[in-house]
Amino acid sequence: MKAVALEAPGSLAVIELPEPSDAVGVTVRLRAAGVCGTELHFLDGMIPPPSFPFVLGHEGAGVVSAAPADSRWKIGDRVAIYNLISCGLCHWCRTGREEVCANPVGQLGFNLDGTFRDAVVVPDGNLVALPDNVSFEEAALLSCSGMTAVHVTRLAGVALGETALVDGIGGVGLMVIQACVAAGLSVIGIADSESKADLARQAGARDVIVLGDDGYEAVPAAAKELTGGEGADYFFELVGTSASITAGIRSLRRHGAVMMIGYTSENINIHPIELILSETKILSSVAASRNDLETAVALCSQGKMSALIDTRYPLEEAGIALERLRARTVHGRNVLVWE
Repeated sequence: MKAVALEAPGSLAVIELPEPSDAVGVTVRLRAAGVCGTELHFLDGMIPPPSFPFVLGHEGAGVVSAAPADSRWKIGDRVAIYNLISCGLCHWCRTGREEVCANPVGQLGFNLDGTFRDAVVVPDGNLVALPDNVSFEEAALLSCSGMTAVHVTRLAGVALGETALVDGIGGVGLMVIQACVAAGLSVIGIADSESKADLARQAGARDVIVLGDDGYEAVPAAAKELTGGEGADYFFELVGTSASITAGIRSLRRHGAVMMIGYTSENINIHPIELILSETKILSSVAASRNDLETAVALCSQGKMSALIDTRYPLEEAGIALERLRARTVHGRNVLVWE
């Protein structure tokens, strides 16, 4: 089968791999795989792969092509793939928080070969059934962006009528806007262009702050103006720079919370007094639980969450999709597709 892998640091190639054995799990033939900024982190060396060659991709959906006799899945089932293979035994797994599993087996596209290949074998419990009205392309993106948005919104403990600032109008940011709106929040987006501001509004944002020449320095004042001088209750951070995080902290009302999702190589640099006087909370969110993916799929089926797809590429053109992501010319998400 074909796969897209890192063959050496910074070097991406289409390679041939043996067909997978179904003896250790359920075989899924991929129909779609999302292209995420995480793949750029691997390509650029920010995240080192466990070995070379290493198959990229942590988002995927497809059709079951083989399953053990005792599996609950049958050939032809349409499924989304939950990418974290947890131990299932630790405290966190037993309480439904497997995203922080103490002894994970591994994670597709991080330390296990990922979804940029024709087929993948995963444990029975790592699949989520797809309703007929949820496409493979949507499901692939829900298996990262969608479940991440559901997870971080739940972690925030949001309440009806509160206000959220969502910084970064990419694939995850658009999903976070939709999750917040579904939870009853009023959302203000922060975009780096008018075209992305339009996307934020389409996703449900009531207002959008468009970054200008002053960049993030102007965001706190703009956020206060849009919230009657109070500031937002939550700042969902998807950009991950020092400037964006600092702006988020300064855009909150008292007892507000910064929800950390995105990251770069930059650090947070702010005096503790800015947090202490207003009792600001900084919370972090990593991926999601399988239940979060199930919820994202359900929301999509109900018409409350959708994936904005920019371009569909064949597997062989994964490099083009990644370079467009680097150039910040993607509106929504790119996705790899199989016929």
